[in-house]
Amino acid sequence: MEYLASKFNNTKVAVKIAVGFAAVLAIMVGISITSYVGIEHVSHDFDEYAQRVSVVDAVSEIDREFLHYRRLVRESEQNQDHAKAVEAVAEEEKRVKAAIELGMERILNPERKAMVVDIKDKFEKYAELAHRVEALREEKDRIGSTILDPDGVKLRQDLEAIQKFAVREGDATALALAADAMREVMQIRLSANMMLGRHDAEAKATADQAFDEVNRVLASLDRLITAPAARKDFDEVKELLAEYRQGFERAATIDQEYARIMGTDLPALAEIVAKDTRIIRETATADEHELARDAKAYILRTEMMILWSGVGGVALGALLAWLIGRGISNPIRAISGVLLELANGNKSVEVPYADRTDEVGENARAARIFKDNLLRIEKMEAEQKEADLRAAEARKAELRRMADEFQQSVGGIVDTVSAASSQLETAAGSLTKTAETTEHLSGVVAASSEQTSVNVQGVAAASEQLASTVTEISRQVQESSSIAGQAVVQASTTNDRVTELSQSAERIGDVIGLINTIAGQTNLLALNATIEAARAGDAGKGFAVVAQEVKALAAQTAKATNEIGSQIAGMQAATVEAVGAIKEITATINRMSEISGTIAAAVEEQGATTQEISRNVMEAAKGTSEVACSITDVSKGASETGSASSQVLSSAKQLSTESGALRREVERFLSTVRAA
Repeated sequence: MEYLASKFNNTKVAVKIAVGFAAVLAIMVGISITSYVGIEHVSHDFDEYAQRVSVVDAVSEIDREFLHYRRLVRESEQNQDHAKAVEAVAEEEKRVKAAIELGMERILNPERKAMVVDIKDKFEKYAELAHRVEALREEKDRIGSTILDPDGVKLRQDLEAIQKFAVREGDATALALAADAMREVMQIRLSANMMLGRHDAEAKATADQAFDEVNRVLASLDRLITAPAARKDFDEVKELLAEYRQGFERAATIDQEYARIMGTDLPALAEIVAKDTRIIRETATADEHELARDAKAYILRTEMMILWSGVGGVALGALLAWLIGRGISNPIRAISGVLLELANGNKSVEVPYADRTDEVGENARAARIFKDNLLRIEKMEAEQKEADLRAAEARKAELRRMADEFQQSVGGIVDTVSAASSQLETAAGSLTKTAETTEHLSGVVAASSEQTSVNVQGVAAASEQLASTVTEISRQVQESSSIAGQAVVQASTTNDRVTELSQSAERIGDVIGLINTIAGQTNLLALNATIEAARAGDAGKGFAVVAQEVKALAAQTAKATNEIGSQIAGMQAATVEAVGAIKEITATINRMSEISGTIAAAVEEQGATTQEISRNVMEAAKGTSEVACSITDVSKGASETGSASSQVLSSAKQLSTESGALRREVERFLSTVRAA
């Protein structure tokens, strides 16, 4: 057992999983084979069952067709259309034979097949007897139509003639005997009809009794008939009576054979056929039930076998899955725990399963290598940490030395720059004050000359502006005149457009009237449709809903067209007002064009005078401008000197500020370096 456990542990994981799946697949193959064998057995039983069912169906078909054949044979005598009845019997005979042949094909059991052969023989005899019955019936009909019926009629006629003769002769005895003979003949005919029509056995005895009585009466009447004419009728009565009796006896013999066949022979054969078909059907049905029971029992056994095989397979698969999973998961879980301990810093943990040859052993050996690497890394980190500490101490000492040297070299320079910037700030302040005084004095002189120049230039500019204004007014007046002309043309065009708009609005009003008319007609049609739908009842409910929707749509259309019509009417009124306003604007523009022409002529004359004044003022302003320019140059130089001195002062102040900031930054830098 220990050897097997060691062998299992050293087996590759893929092999373990393959063994587990192979075992499960083997179980599935076993279940599949069991199911296949069971299904094949059930299929064989089903084929046997179907064969028994086909036997029962075939025998039932024989029984059904034979019963139909018997009914047609019985009913053929009473059928008015005898030819059609005979044809139906022949067709049904073919169907019975076909059913028997089908049964012989389907029935495989020797005993049942022998019964079917017996059924075939009995049916052939039955058919022969049925044909014999048909022949007897035809012969009986022939006797009735050729002998009994015509002879019976002739007997009645001859006896009536004898009765008339006896009346003429006044022979009461002959008349009474002839009446007795007539009565017995009628009894004979009645008995014949009852025997032939109803197969009445007592009718034969009654007829024989009537024959004897009529012969006795005729013997008595024979002595009384002496006249030749009456004698001829009497002799014919005796001949017809003898022929009638002979035909009656033959018909009675036929009827007896017919009755025997129909009453005894055919029922006996039918009973044999029915018995054989019943036995075959019952035995086949019993076989069906037995096969059904066997099939159910086998299906139950197969189901239980498949069930227990499935349960066993599931149990075995679960056991294998548990064993294989446990054999794989436990070592992996143990190695995972080792890796977690190593990750948490516990480097003293032991690594198990390193001696195994499967994947678990490979992972364990890898974990051991990982542990050894962690130990080496820890040692290297300690050595690196000690080296870093030594390097940090050396770096701090070097930084302190460099800070001292930097303070000695840069600190002196910063102090020198600060002193120079203070001296420069003092000199720049003095220069700024001198420049401000010079600029103030030149400003006073420049202001006086500039005022004079400004006044002269103001007059010149005003004159020039006046001339320019006059010229601009002239141009604007001409442009206004041109625009007024264009406005007249555009107003005329607008008038035409508005007129067309008014006409279009009128046409739209006509269309709206047409739409109102259509909406009214639609509303009327919807009302008629609603009435018709109400007459139709439930069948018109859907159409009534549609008619209501159409009616509502027509009302909305009428409402919308009325609103559009009111808007169009307002637009037509506004269009008429716009046409009138445009006409008034056109007249006003024409008037403005005439006034603009008059203004243009006056402005041109004023422009010429203004230009002459402007030219004289410009010459006076020129000299004043030259003086102002000289004073301005002096003021500008003083201003530039002041600006330069101000910039120097500002730069000196900024240099002093920056020197202080530089000193503070140097001190902070040195503090940081020394603290590092």
